[in-house]
Amino acid sequence: MKGALFRDWILVWSGYLQGDEMKVALISPYSDISTMGIRILSACLKQAGHMTRCIFLPYPYPETGTTVDFQHRYTAKILDGVVDLVADVDLVGISLMTNYFTMAEDLTRSIKERLAKQVIWGGVHPSIRPEECLESADLVCVSEGERALVELANRFDRSEDISTISNIWMKRDGEVIRNEALAPIEDLDSLPFFDYDFCEHYVLDRASEAILPLNRELLHTFLWRERPTKARAALFYQTITSRGCPYGCTFCCWSALRKEYKIPRQIRRRSNRHIIAELSQVRRELPFIREITFSDDSFFAASFEQAVEFRDLYKREIGLSFQCLAEPRTVTPEKMEVFIDAGLANIQIGVQSGSERIKKMYGRPQSNDEIIRMSRLIKSHLDRIRPPIYDFILDNPWETVEDQIDTLRLLLEMPRPYYLQLFSLVFFPGTVLYDRAKKEGRIKNDRAEIYDQQYNRRRITYVNLLFSLFSRPVPTFVLRIMCHPFVVRSVNRPSLNAVLAALYRVFSVVRMAPLMVKRLFHYRSVG
Repeated sequence: MKGALFRDWILVWSGYLQGDEMKVALISPYSDISTMGIRILSACLKQAGHMTRCIFLPYPYPETGTTVDFQHRYTAKILDGVVDLVADVDLVGISLMTNYFTMAEDLTRSIKERLAKQVIWGGVHPSIRPEECLESADLVCVSEGERALVELANRFDRSEDISTISNIWMKRDGEVIRNEALAPIEDLDSLPFFDYDFCEHYVLDRASEAILPLNRELLHTFLWRERPTKARAALFYQTITSRGCPYGCTFCCWSALRKEYKIPRQIRRRSNRHIIAELSQVRRELPFIREITFSDDSFFAASFEQAVEFRDLYKREIGLSFQCLAEPRTVTPEKMEVFIDAGLANIQIGVQSGSERIKKMYGRPQSNDEIIRMSRLIKSHLDRIRPPIYDFILDNPWETVEDQIDTLRLLLEMPRPYYLQLFSLVFFPGTVLYDRAKKEGRIKNDRAEIYDQQYNRRRITYVNLLFSLFSRPVPTFVLRIMCHPFVVRSVNRPSLNAVLAALYRVFSVVRMAPLMVKRLFHYRSVG
């Protein structure tokens, strides 16, 4: 982006003159290249006068692929390409969540076997299990990494001791050095915008296994969804306007991070003018973007006054439709009207369960009456927005058939149309539910049962297939019959579920075959 490029050019060359040049490679193993973690870190390093190289290693989207998410492995050719790209840098950083642990291990092993490079890991999983990560990485960044990584690069460049940097853990003479974590960044406006300037950006083309220089045309290709799912736009720019979450859900990483690093529940927000400045830059430099996605945990948690100011600025200076996340209690008639007027086109809301017992287990405060009122409010606006997306969690080992029936009853009361995003419960390390499952002996092998577990691949059972039908044009009276407690108790049996699972696997392969062929030809044309 022109303004950012000029600013970064000045900063980089001032770094040359002052001797403050450090080259850092940042690697993203995630399935898409919108990943905000390494983009903000790259921007901060450039702002401090250092040079960065961003390497994106996407793989086919699980929603539209037949391969199982998180079990993708890098071929020798891909690993060789990564090693070649980091051969001339001073430090290599890898961002990861729990499900990407094995991928990060493979990358780190390949780099360290052939190059004398320091490798640092950061992200949610290293923040929760830093000592485990130090078995592979030389350094681990815990909690927020912007200030820590800049300080690390500064000290590396000046050949100073790095063992006292806040948020950075390391091993020295076999002992783990555990530095205290800084308080979370309060002034989010002090951070630069995400790095989209394409300088030293590279992306993996899966068809050819080549790692290509990233430009606007390739970005367009990799942001493009060959089949927009759940009423999402096909081309969107992803950003975030706040950090934190007001809730303490027992299955969520926020509860683990909050406990470990004393992060307050209060949401830290960027100013509306800072948000609009970022999006104005995006509109100028990425004119193919058709929609904005706000990935805040609860975009609707903004105050009414903040929402009104956002609307006024966004309508005047941006004018694109947008989608966002929300929680049932934050969706009020007043905010719905304001955000729809601003350009809201799609809303995704975490419901998780209709069982009062399970909601209490999850730490979810909303009642079914509140959820139904919210869903009716959204339904009243469907002439102006797309059908909403509701998140639900399945495969909970503590959930009974009666709990599942309660959730099905809730869905029957929530007016359609809507889409369901269904997740399989995974006990992520550090969460309350992980501790409970571990204590009860439900987890035998963290690597097999958690790290490689598929939270977006639920088990195939009669009840789980019922949930899937709510997103499809199945008549409500048919759903009421299929969800009747007598039918559910009679059909949801292990023997019948095994047959359903076999049939579903065959159906998935047949259904996805044309799409996979289309994707193959599409990516080959790019390469």
